[in-house]
Amino acid sequence: MTGAVIFDRDGVLAEFDLDRTRQELGPLLPFGLEQLGGHLRSWAARGQAVTDAASERAFWDAFWVNLCGELGLGEEVRSQLLRFNPRQTLRAFPDARPALEQARRRGYRVGVLSNFTLLDLPGSLEALGLGELVDAALSAAMIGTAKPAPEAYQAITRALGVAPEACLFIDDRPECVEGARRVGMRAWLLDRRGKNTGEGLLRGLGELFAA
Repeated sequence: MTGAVIFDRDGVLAEFDLDRTRQELGPLLPFGLEQLGGHLRSWAARGQAVTDAASERAFWDAFWVNLCGELGLGEEVRSQLLRFNPRQTLRAFPDARPALEQARRRGYRVGVLSNFTLLDLPGSLEALGLGELVDAALSAAMIGTAKPAPEAYQAITRALGVAPEACLFIDDRPECVEGARRVGMRAWLLDRRGKNTGEGLLRGLGELFAA
């Protein structure tokens, strides 16, 4: 039976580079990233789903234009915001690429399943330098459901052409790990900060295939 290893993206393969984002957006906006996040969540709730590169660009362009209108920001600021590349807010963990490479060397198919809806998932993996190592990548916006709903895990197994029982799933959220286990996957919680104890834990992806 062909097997697969399925990763969450945020917190597992990559993290948000908040310092870089503050440096780029801080001089342009009259508030910090936390308030910006509130505006983004409100805008995303209007139903502009990001499913590919074109819809990602349309989402962010429309968001910045609307935000500048609400705040009365000038044309120069608007132009700079429209040039901002949101994919640059992500950076891969050092152990991400080696883990994906090792999974492929061992003959596993590789999948990514993410709940984050504001970036084109395949495009973001390419920007992280990981896209060539991933056989299938699905986001909640692409499939219309999010972890820990069973349908989310079933969608990625179909895309990979494997049975849930032949999959290993890694996520940094306990409820998403439990959701994977409920559909028959073997699943581990990645706890990079050492906040949890017990079985089924990884402290880093370097432990994934440890003997």
